Amino acid sequence: MKRPRTEWIVLLVLVAMMVVASALVGGGGGDDIRGLLPDPSSYNAGWAGSMGLYLWLEALGVRVRRWEKPLHDLPEDAAVLWLLRPSIPLEESELGAVDRWVRGGGTLVLADDTVGGPIPEVWAGAAALKFGLRPQTGGQPGTVRPAFPSRYVEGVETIRSEGRVRFQRHEPVGWAPLFADEGGDVVAIRRLGRGSLIAAADPGLFSNARIEVAGHARLALNIVYAHAGRGTVLLDEFHHGHGQQGSFLRYVRGTALPWMVAQGALVFLVFALARGTRFGPPVPQPRKARASSLEYAAALGDLYRQAGARLAAAEALAGSFRRSLAEALAAPAGEGPTRLAARAAQRFQMNEGQVKACLGPGPAVAASDDALLRFAGAVHSLEERILPPPGRVRDGGRPAA
Repeated sequence: MKRPRTEWIVLLVLVAMMVVASALVGGGGGDDIRGLLPDPSSYNAGWAGSMGLYLWLEALGVRVRRWEKPLHDLPEDAAVLWLLRPSIPLEESELGAVDRWVRGGGTLVLADDTVGGPIPEVWAGAAALKFGLRPQTGGQPGTVRPAFPSRYVEGVETIRSEGRVRFQRHEPVGWAPLFADEGGDVVAIRRLGRGSLIAAADPGLFSNARIEVAGHARLALNIVYAHAGRGTVLLDEFHHGHGQQGSFLRYVRGTALPWMVAQGALVFLVFALARGTRFGPPVPQPRKARASSLEYAAALGDLYRQAGARLAAAEALAGSFRRSLAEALAAPAGEGPTRLAARAAQRFQMNEGQVKACLGPGPAVAASDDALLRFAGAVHSLEERILPPPGRVRDGGRPAA
């Protein structure tokens, strides 16, 4: 028996609702008005984006370029790499490649407020940990002044930090604070080989909404002028989800899609198990009763009457009755009507003469329509006595017709 399509419709609606809910909760592209997942991409013109920084540097004549590939092989002309709060965590191999690039003479500006250590085989941890900084919460939003005079703070009297993350230097060799308060370093610098690493605990310093606040723009310009030279300034976009098609699987790992797929698979599994569970013993499908000989005669009566073949109709009824009786008695093939009538009378307590008359109709049956109908009625009444009701089983173990 086919199940109604309602079950599948309910399943599809449930999965669709879960997908929409997961997308609303887990999405994060563009300018997130809910403030849950700010997008610092240079493609984002909203408050959290860095398009203003990109266009401003471009307008100043700085060779600036968006980088939409993994960080393993940076171009030869890259002088400064700007990493603004990667929404897709950097892999361990990328961190190693960036470390070698910086030691070879590059400058990394890492503006990230990610907190947390690595989880083996799952997450590499905050990128700042790779370079000897330990980001921790505990600071207070407020105005921060330069820690000491340097070319990076020229013309910058203060910066305004809105975050609570601060850097603690658990490997202080080579590190120096540029801006710091009682909670720790907000911006720090380290010489690494022939290159430099500048870390900012508040990536919002360079966002569209805050690039003009306090001395944020001058700080960014000092960094670029100090290290870019004739090289190119790269703004990483690969770890904001912009990249080649081959990076799709990597991108979705940082989105809600894996959870959506897992939830959908769980719902489908529960639905399939519940749908295949039987509550109680199996119930056979009801069998429709076969048409009786009287109905058969009524259906074909008009055809025989139009053909003037009443005797042929009577013989057809008698033949059908003979087959039914022989099957009920398990009679051998070719047993004559006399023997069949005698056995039927003994087995079913029938009138032997009536049975014999129904097995061999004479010419009187074809004399009129009424005579033919009376003959059909007699055959029908005898068949009802030898055929079990629908659903019952005959003695031979076969289901009744």
